[in-house]
Amino acid sequence: MVRHGEITTNQRRVTNHRWHRKVAGCAIALMGAATVTGAAWADDQNDIVVAVTQLTAHLDPMGANANVNERISENVVENLIRFDFETAEMKPGLATSWRMVDDVTMELQIREGVTCHNGEEFNAEDVAYMFGPARYNGEDAPGFALAKQFLGTIESVDAVDSHRVRIKTKLPDALLVNRLAGWMGQVPCADAYKDAASWEAWGQAVVGTGPYKIAEVRAGEFQRFEAFDGYWGEKAPAASFTLKVVPEMAARVAGLISGDFDFISEITPDQFKTIEKAGFEIAGGATRNVRMIPFDTRHSALRDPRVRRAMSLAIDRDLLVETLFGGRTEVPNGLQMKSFGAMHIDDFKGAKYDPETARKLLEQAGYDGEEISYRYRQDYYTGEVASSQALQQMWKDVGLNVKLELVENTQQVVGEGTDDGRGTFNWSVTAYLFDPLGQIYRQYGPDSRFQKEGYWYNERFNIYGEELYGTDPEMRRNAARGLLEIFETDPPATYLHVNVFFYAKKPSIVWKATDTAFMDFRAGNLSFTK
Repeated sequence: MVRHGEITTNQRRVTNHRWHRKVAGCAIALMGAATVTGAAWADDQNDIVVAVTQLTAHLDPMGANANVNERISENVVENLIRFDFETAEMKPGLATSWRMVDDVTMELQIREGVTCHNGEEFNAEDVAYMFGPARYNGEDAPGFALAKQFLGTIESVDAVDSHRVRIKTKLPDALLVNRLAGWMGQVPCADAYKDAASWEAWGQAVVGTGPYKIAEVRAGEFQRFEAFDGYWGEKAPAASFTLKVVPEMAARVAGLISGDFDFISEITPDQFKTIEKAGFEIAGGATRNVRMIPFDTRHSALRDPRVRRAMSLAIDRDLLVETLFGGRTEVPNGLQMKSFGAMHIDDFKGAKYDPETARKLLEQAGYDGEEISYRYRQDYYTGEVASSQALQQMWKDVGLNVKLELVENTQQVVGEGTDDGRGTFNWSVTAYLFDPLGQIYRQYGPDSRFQKEGYWYNERFNIYGEELYGTDPEMRRNAARGLLEIFETDPPATYLHVNVFFYAKKPSIVWKATDTAFMDFRAGNLSFTK
């Protein structure tokens, strides 16, 4: 078995050819790896067992960060407006239709005959209550801090009658449909929420209207979901699916090959041949998510933007993509996505690999080798360990003293409980809303954790962000360009590459990956062959 810090054959070729761009790999040789066995899972092919790196701590969309929470997503809790991943169209969901009454008011017709997992009827009151102050629309609401980044333009949600709601926004919002169709726009059932003993208890027993319902949760071990017989739409194709925590990639692959798992997540391309040779199929690829490295400017070395710029310029992003992902993803042109369409600034020049300039910036800043912490997890992201070790070497090559710290959870990654000097860490940002408002400004603007908790602040950045809420296309494009430029000159973070989600599965499971973390097990995206 290749251990952390050892270098694979492919990486050694790159390292020997370009010694100053050393990449420390951690690809795991899987032949002979120990098989992990868990509980006695069902044998029927319609009962899917999925090995994942981590489970969401809270099953309400407003209760936890995106990647692990969104994985379950609309399988359990649905949107008023449904985004079709296959066609990229907005379609009826829990709402059968919607219209703008005026510039700031949308009226939606709520679908009749929808039953919640607890047997209650879903209606307009559920929508109004779950977007109201008890869950979201109030600074003391448990979901407010996270959801405001996505739904911040919404002023009120009111029931007009039993199956009509009106949503008022603070200003004209051309992205309101996108907000309601996104991950944070999912609507659980209000009566069950009212009956929950606490926000924490609700997080383990969320009641929605989706084709699957929560069957059993064992914190840190597994979450099991069963088909909901009372679903209003096309019935769930699987009898159940179970997400089981298996942090090590070697154990996930070995468990797939031995038959313990039907599906595994977060695998790297260097394992594809082993998996395919054993008769299994690879799925997935690039997503609407970008791997990030946020900077805490309260750290004495990172107060100087020249040090942060040097950390960015020291990274050979193309080499990471080539070596760790076999070229199956790309480096974004600044913190933006091509899915933004007309709002993508095509001629913008993002960060480049420039170690000489990085060294000069460190010299100008008077950087004296002060230690900078970099916290990461055991492959929460695909190839996270390998990329972290590669980054440390790249930073070392320009004179940066970065200490790697392997931690266990999100709280430790962001350094909760520490007042200052938290250094850097591994992170990501998904491009929601198909607009810069849903990515760069959501993640680093005034409603983000990074400004609220004091990591970074730039007044001009916030001014450009507010201009994004306008309706003039040219003004919006100029504002987007301004955000991108500040991100490079006074960086709150830097980016690595477009994130990938690779899966492996039994060939009898017919399934397509989405371009987000969502694993769609609904009818139309999942079926079985004999």
